[in-house]
Amino acid sequence: MIRKIGFVGIRTSRLDEVAAVFRDCLGASQEDASEASVSFVAADGTAVEIYGTDDDFHRFFDTGPVIGFEVEDFDACRAALVEKGIEFLTEIQQNERNAWQHFRLPDGTVAEIIGPRKGNSQQD
Repeated sequence: MIRKIGFVGIRTSRLDEVAAVFRDCLGASQEDASEASVSFVAADGTAVEIYGTDDDFHRFFDTGPVIGFEVEDFDACRAALVEKGIEFLTEIQQNERNAWQHFRLPDGTVAEIIGPRKGNSQQD
């Protein structure tokens, strides 16, 4: 079950200008910045990341904003996606709290699942 939107990622050729809108107009709290990306956090804790064209890892963000759906059980949700034949675009990534992985919806839209791992899913 989706708990909330946990991530929004945007790839743009106008990194500085787009980041300025989030910082100066929308009031997002800037967390980090580099030449290739700027990270913000919304008041509810949602991560908002803006990636420039120099960010090679997120080159697959090619369908518009990427939404990360925070789910209750990452492993169960991922297993259901695998069963449906969903195409995964990245390996499973994780930190001490959550795992996440990007995938394509049947219409080609890029999305992401984020959530705690309760089992021992493969890292494929």
